[in-house]
Parts: sequence; C-alpha cells; structure tokens
Amino acid sequence: MMKLRSVRPIYHEGTVRTEGTVFETLDQHGRELIKKGYAEAVDEANPAELTVPTVPTLPTVPTEPTEPTEPTEPKQVKAAKSKAK
Repeated sequence: MMKLRSVRPIYHEGTVRTEGTVFETLDQHGRELIKKGYAEAVDEANPAELTVPTVPTLPTVPTEPTEPTEPTEPKQVKAAKSKAK
C-alpha cells in the first residue's frame, strides 16, 4: 500500500478526495496518480507531512457600518420620445 496526498480532486473508492486529503491506495495505482499529477507521495516517517493544509481565514467584517461622505442620488434616465406618423 502507498500513502498519498491529493494535489487536485480525485474520485477514489466511491468518494471525491479534495486537495490535501491523505489516502492509501495500491502501489501501481499510486505511481500512476503521481505520474499524472493528481497526487504526491507522503513520507510515513515524517508525521508533520500528514497534517491537512489550513484553510485561509475569511476577511473580518467591520463592526461599525461605514457611510459614504456624500449621499449619492440615483440618476434618472429620460425616456426617448417616439414620433407618431
């Protein structure tokens, strides 16, 4: 068995493995996934590599609403007049 980390989404054993997911597969299948760029080998001797990558945090929302310095008024569009013949 070979332990891999997915580099891009992979459909494996009935589920989709997203980026960064660690999974095991047969050696031949693992070598094929690495060759095609879908996965990378994980060193089982180094447990630090087995951690799942962190998800970036969302930007914080301001606590006080900000108001524009000058109020803006909606622009009025004049309707085109049609000539009746």
